[in-house]
Amino acid sequence: MSERLITTPVFVRLRQATANSPAVLTELCRDYISEARSTVAQIRDALEHGDAAQLRERAHYLKGSSMMIGAQHLSQRCAALEQMGRDSELAAANAELERAITALKAVENELEQELGPAVLPGEGSAA
Repeated sequence: MSERLITTPVFVRLRQATANSPAVLTELCRDYISEARSTVAQIRDALEHGDAAQLRERAHYLKGSSMMIGAQHLSQRCAALEQMGRDSELAAANAELERAITALKAVENELEQELGPAVLPGEGSAA
């Protein structure tokens, strides 16, 4: 992978903050992945029901948590979804959600390379 998906300065700060307990960083990232997967499912449900407000709220949540972990590309995908929800323009939202899912899978892979397989929650991958 030539380009990092996790913004290095953000992740470096997280690693430094947890240097005395590396397991804490793994746990933090595992919780992020688990929540991100759940939020993606909630976004998919909002789209299936045409619920623009729920789309906006859930995309906003995932955008923020992705920024905190340094997953800038995923955060950008979520920002686009959030705007679609805000504008009640859902026609292109399914395609954008698929791009967000692809970004989340890539983030999961990068975190697994950085921190090992323990970073992945047990319940499958992003979908």
